[in-house]
Amino acid sequence: MNNSHIEQPVLPARTRNTSVFFGLFNWIPVFLLAYPMLFSPFIAQFSSGDGSDNNIVASQSNTFNQLFWIGIFALTMISAGRRLLHIGVIFRNPVVWVLLGYLTLALLSVTWSPVPAIGFRRFVLQSIIVLCLVISVSLTDDPRLLVSRFLKLIVVIVLSNTLAVAVLPPTPLGHAGLYAQKNGLGAVMALAFLFTVYGVVAHRGWRRAFMAAISFLAFALLLLSQSKTSIGLSFLMPFVAFTVVGLAYYFRANAALLLIFSAITVVVAWLFFSAVTRFDFTDLSILLFNDETYTGRTVIWAFILDVISRAPFFGQGYSSFWAIGTDSIVYREAPGFVVSLLQAHNGYLDVMVETGLAGFALLVALILAALISTARAVPLNPQLAFLCYSLMLFVICHNMLESSWFRGYSLNWLVFLIIACVPGALSRSLSRTAA
Repeated sequence: MNNSHIEQPVLPARTRNTSVFFGLFNWIPVFLLAYPMLFSPFIAQFSSGDGSDNNIVASQSNTFNQLFWIGIFALTMISAGRRLLHIGVIFRNPVVWVLLGYLTLALLSVTWSPVPAIGFRRFVLQSIIVLCLVISVSLTDDPRLLVSRFLKLIVVIVLSNTLAVAVLPPTPLGHAGLYAQKNGLGAVMALAFLFTVYGVVAHRGWRRAFMAAISFLAFALLLLSQSKTSIGLSFLMPFVAFTVVGLAYYFRANAALLLIFSAITVVVAWLFFSAVTRFDFTDLSILLFNDETYTGRTVIWAFILDVISRAPFFGQGYSSFWAIGTDSIVYREAPGFVVSLLQAHNGYLDVMVETGLAGFALLVALILAALISTARAVPLNPQLAFLCYSLMLFVICHNMLESSWFRGYSLNWLVFLIIACVPGALSRSLSRTAA
C-alpha cells in the first residue's frame, strides 16, 4: 500500500505546545555551556571592584546568577516530564555516585567552614549545576544530536570572538576577545578547536568543509590569545586521544587502561630523563615561560601547601578558602599578589585545600570513572569517544596550571561533567534504538 497520500493527524495546539516545551530538555546542556562562554563574560563587564578587592567582591552573592540557576533548574525539572520516571538509569553510571559522594562531603564541610553561609550557598549552586547537567545529559534523546547542538553553539562563539578580536584592541599580553583576559579566550578557543576537530571527523561534504573553516578560525584566535597552556594542550590532546581510541578500537583493548599505562610510562620516563640530564621542572618552566616560577605559580603553590598541611584530611571547607572576604587566611597571610587571587592556579591543590585528601581521593575516583565509562563507548562510536577523551584529557591537564574542578560554573568543569555523562547516555540511546 502506498502511504504517501495518507494524511498525518493534526495535533491539538496544547499537545503541540507541550511537545515543543518537552523538546527544550535536549537544549538544557547547551544553555548551561553558553552561560560561561557567552552570557557571563557580558555580565562581567558591568561588575565593579578593583583587583585588590577581588576576594571581597567575589564573596558577595550575585542576584542574576542566582535567578539564572534557579530558573534553569526549574526548566530542567519541568521540561524533563516523563523522563524523570527513568531517572534510575542515571545511577548505573559510577560517575554519578562519585559526584554524589563529593557533594555529600561538601555539605558536611559546611560544619567546619570558616564561612558556613558562603560555603552552603556555593554548595547549593554546585548541586543545582550537577543535577541539571547529569539529568539533562543522561536522559537526552540522543547524545550524538546533543553534540551537534554544542557545535552550533561553538560556531556562534567562534564567530562572535572573531568579530571581537577584529574590533577590540589586544591586551598587553594577548587578545582577550569577549573575555576579561587572554587566558579566557585561550581556554574557550581551545575547547572550540577540540569540538570542531570532532565536527571535521564526524561530518561529510559541505558540513565537513564548514567545520574545517570554523576550526581554522578557532585555532587562529587561540594563537592570537597567546595562552601557552591552551595552545600546547590543544595540539597534544587530540593526537593522544586519536592514538588511544584507534589502538583500542582496532585491537579491542581498553582505552582507559591504555591511557593509565601511558601516563605512568610518561612519568617514569620523565623521572629517568630528569635524573640523567639534570633537567628538572625549573628548567621546564624556563623553557616554556621564560621564568623559573611558572609565571609566579610556585609562590602560590608554596602558600597553598602550607595551608593544606594545617587540615590535610578534610580541608578548610568546600569553596571556603578563596573569595570569602577579609576574614580569611588568604587576606591575612597570603604573600604579595596572592592576596588578590581567586584560585591556586592548580585545580588539584584547590581541591585539597578545600576538602583535603578525602576530596582529592574522590576527584581521582571521578577521573578514573569517567575514563573507564568512555572506554566502553569506543566500540559503539569511536568518533564520539575521540571527542570525549580529547576534552577530558584537556581538562585534566589544564588543571595542572589553572583551576576548575568543582568550581561553580567554571567552563572546563561544565565540559568535563557533560563529557563524563555522554558515554552512558550513548549506551542507553543505542539500547533503546535496538529494542
